[in-house]
Amino acid sequence: MKSLFIFFFLLLIPACAIQQPATKEEMNHEYIVEYPGLTKSTIFTQTLKWIANNFKSSKAVIEYQDTASGSIIGNGRSNTSFFGGSDLIFTMNLDIRNGRARYRFINLEVDAVGGSVPVPDSQKWHNEAKRIFDDIVNRLTTATNKTDNF
Repeated sequence: MKSLFIFFFLLLIPACAIQQPATKEEMNHEYIVEYPGLTKSTIFTQTLKWIANNFKSSKAVIEYQDTASGSIIGNGRSNTSFFGGSDLIFTMNLDIRNGRARYRFINLEVDAVGGSVPVPDSQKWHNEAKRIFDDIVNRLTTATNKTDNF
């Protein structure tokens, strides 16, 4: 098992060497979303519901939540063909205020044979991660803005 992990990692290094390095901006996966007219409490509650509905288990995902400060920290996982069918693993830091939220995605790793490895600092890898995070933020924003007139 360990030799498979080393083999995968050795294959990964040359592939990254020929790729364009990512800029600091490309490696910064931070989003500021405006929610005009929504309170911190509403955004916080809607975000927790979205996490529970979009990840296998919100309890396994959420590491920290504090209603007073409007902070949620959780672990996410998303499958992508770009990473050879492996999952992209990440930490989500969500900071919520009245009318806005900041979503940051950090600690990016790829689920590899025998464990996970950090995402290389290459432009291609971070652009693919950005595509995934854009989709997550768009779906979260849409869900948070929905009004439930039940």
